[in-house]
This record gives sequence, C-alpha cells and structure tokens, in this order.
Amino acid sequence: MKITKGNKLDEIILPQVNGGAFKLSETKGRKVLVTFYRVAGCSFCNLRLMEFKKKFNEFGKNFMHVGIFHSPIDNLQQTMKKHGSLPFTILADEHFEYFKKYEIERSYSKLLSTLLFKGHRVFPAILKGFVPMPIKGHLDIAVTDILIGENGIVEDVYYAKKDSADHFEFEKIKAFSQ
Repeated sequence: MKITKGNKLDEIILPQVNGGAFKLSETKGRKVLVTFYRVAGCSFCNLRLMEFKKKFNEFGKNFMHVGIFHSPIDNLQQTMKKHGSLPFTILADEHFEYFKKYEIERSYSKLLSTLLFKGHRVFPAILKGFVPMPIKGHLDIAVTDILIGENGIVEDVYYAKKDSADHFEFEKIKAFSQ
C-alpha cells in the first residue's frame, strides 16, 4: 500500500537502537516525521541524521523524528554509536517488512543519480566513518518521508523522486513541527 495524505498507518512495531520495542501508536498526540532510510552505514542517510541532530532545537517541542533503517539491529546499533546521543528514535527493519508494506521504492537508477549529483556532499559523513560497509540490507532504497499529525493521520508524504536521497526540505519539516 503506497502511503497517501489522509491515511492512518497500521501499527509499526520494531526494535530501537537503544533497546526495547517501538510502537507507532505510542506517538499519538505528537507531530511525527517517519523516514524510511537505507542501510545503517549509508553516508547520505547519516549525513541527514547529522544535519537533523545539529538543527533539532529548531523543531517544535511536540515533534519527534523516527528513522527506520533496513539493517540488523546489531549493525545499526554499532553505526549509531558514532553519532553519540541522538534526540530521535532509530529503528531496525531487518526483514524489510514495513518497506515492502508501504511500497518504499528500490531503484538503482536513483542510487546512481545520487552518487553522480550529490556524491560530493557526503564527505562530512564519510570523514566520521559513515560508510556502508559491510552492506547489510538494500543499498538501492529510495528514501521516503512521512509527516504524521497529532491525530495519527498522514498530513504529507514524499517518496523520493529525483534520486535515492531526495527528502522533504528542512524548512517544510520545521514548519510542520511548530
């Protein structure tokens, strides 16, 4: 099922990098950005997390970000340690269950486009050791951002269009979070 504005997502239950199970239903009453990323060490994905961590105080107090990676939990935990403490929730969907359910695209052409036109942008992430090695998951995932309102209803969704690292702009997320 491709997600559209006005949908209510079914329950998502996944392991969190800092232990325990996450349930999407427990976010009701908050504004939530759910992002389907690629694999744990993806340089582009970790650059996005670095940028979000740096600017997280610009978001509203009732906002939370949930990042879902297609990686085993142990691999994801090891990678996320490089970030230090993160002000958001990181989850492992090792079996690609929710990626499939919500029709998150896999595209080698979008991955190639990302590498060609955005490759130069990831040096800060690479310098911090965010390199997708070993690759434990699908590297060709085209990211997807979902904005969920306080009532649990999808207010907007963005399936990557131009390349595999194509997200909502920061300012759109910031405005949503207020």
